[in-house]
Amino acid sequence: MEFDNDYAVVRAQMQKRLLAVIMVVFIALLYTTTLWRYVENWTGIPRVVATIFFISIFLVYYIYHLIAASSFIFYNDEEGKIILRSYQLNMFNTSKNSYEIPKSQFMGYSTTTRFMGIRKDIILYRKHQGKTVKYPPVSISLLTPPELKKLKNALGAHGLFLK
Repeated sequence: MEFDNDYAVVRAQMQKRLLAVIMVVFIALLYTTTLWRYVENWTGIPRVVATIFFISIFLVYYIYHLIAASSFIFYNDEEGKIILRSYQLNMFNTSKNSYEIPKSQFMGYSTTTRFMGIRKDIILYRKHQGKTVKYPPVSISLLTPPELKKLKNALGAHGLFLK
């Protein structure tokens, strides 16, 4: 089985960019035109408060994706090995991970949840030279429930679910 979550990655990146553009345009209109007078008279909200409000909306959305460690995921188990590739979608951590585990050495996987359920990780285990090797966690927060089920079923067919 092979799948990736490229559509979710594109959606999340476009949402971040669209929110940033809307925020910048609105703030630019508030400070370069007399629009802020009409908004303040109509709502009673000063432009500084409106500016802080729009910036905080953008920051909350961006920080959510930082905490969730939203990642692109590629999974393939069609050959004699299990391949899991990922990279995070933030500009501060551009590391790309690729794990290739022969099916005969794959032991299993476990899942963890952190930060009040915002971040979900999957950890792969491999038997190598008589020892169990634990791979670094890969964030699966951006996967939809059907994709997550598909990934767990595929991994479960090759190994055990470890707690």
